Amino acid sequence: MTRERRWQLAAYLLLNGGFFFFDTAMGLFDVATYGYFAREHVASYLFALDFVMVSVPMLLGGWLAHLLNRRFGVRAVIGLGYTIATAGFLVLFLTGLYRIPLCLLIVAFLLGIVFSAILPALSRFIRDVFGAGKGAVLALKLDAIFMAVGMVAGVGFGTVWFDREGLAVFFPLATGCFALAGMIHVSTLFFPGVLRDYAGPEVPARWAATLRAMRRAETKWRSLMLQPSLNMVIVPLMVGLPAAAAERHYGALPVIGLVAAPIIVLAGRRTGMLAGRLLAPEFVLRLMVARRGAALVPMIGFFILYALAFVVPSLPLVFALVFCAHLLSNVVAGAVFYGVQTEFPAGETAAASALQSQLSTGVWVIVASLATVLLVFLPPPATIGLAGCGLVVAALVLRGSGIGGLHLGVARPIAK
Repeated sequence: MTRERRWQLAAYLLLNGGFFFFDTAMGLFDVATYGYFAREHVASYLFALDFVMVSVPMLLGGWLAHLLNRRFGVRAVIGLGYTIATAGFLVLFLTGLYRIPLCLLIVAFLLGIVFSAILPALSRFIRDVFGAGKGAVLALKLDAIFMAVGMVAGVGFGTVWFDREGLAVFFPLATGCFALAGMIHVSTLFFPGVLRDYAGPEVPARWAATLRAMRRAETKWRSLMLQPSLNMVIVPLMVGLPAAAAERHYGALPVIGLVAAPIIVLAGRRTGMLAGRLLAPEFVLRLMVARRGAALVPMIGFFILYALAFVVPSLPLVFALVFCAHLLSNVVAGAVFYGVQTEFPAGETAAASALQSQLSTGVWVIVASLATVLLVFLPPPATIGLAGCGLVVAALVLRGSGIGGLHLGVARPIAK
């Protein structure tokens, strides 16, 4: 093992250690936001605005991060993103503005800034360390394990203790975890070999040409379009169910707290996300990329399970349905990671990751905004209809990937 390889492996372990604190902070922030919204009986559309606020900076920040990366370097951009976000959290806490629901949504906005800066470079680094194929599957499962520990620490602690401790404890604890994650991530970027040849994404003006080229390469096209298609289905339901649970199951679990319903939905979502990535074998991930229409099966399953979660009378049943739904959706999300790491040459991985992130975030913003408007005028179950429309559009998008017919026949080998 070369010296550079040892540095890369050490940096990877430290990066995931940083993601433990990052995911713990995210879990705490999510619990605090959902719990506060439910306790204060805020309007349903504020649950939807939480989705919009985290995604808007990711949509705009990907393009801005590219320009800043070229001018100042990846280290400076990621460090600046963490600094701005942590400073924002501290200002909200010290001024007491975090008690105002709309100001609390700024947390989601600040998290989106950091995501947009760090993900493309991290994607390329993972490719350098693990390679493609089975290496990408190993990286996916290792990342899920590290995420699991952080999410259990954040969401698990929050589910039990929010109603007893409130925002006054959660906010500084989450801010401290986030600042520690930033220090770890920025320090590892100085390890030899971590940022080798990270040019960032292609110039945004050329992305239209890139998409036209990908349209002729079916597996690359699907690697880019699976997540945007999935978001058309899952985002409306993820927006509507916490608000519906807050209305339908309020006070259902007094042992945990009167605000338990939306937090239980959040816990089911997080655990299902992690289980889906851990349990999906490589042949299933490959199937999602290689076969046209294969990804529609878990999307339909997600739609049915979430629709049932709106009407079941028991909160534990809601948790079980949400868990199973996100287990299915994250098989598709894992296939997106697998496809980007496997279908694109090493020199194009960061650009492909950035482009896929921009596409999926753009769809996320549009659909979440539509769901927000819908919740202003209609009750939360109306988002089921929006998700049904998204499922139809997703089927049309995935049908346009270069193979004729919607079928589940024998998969072709993935063409390079």
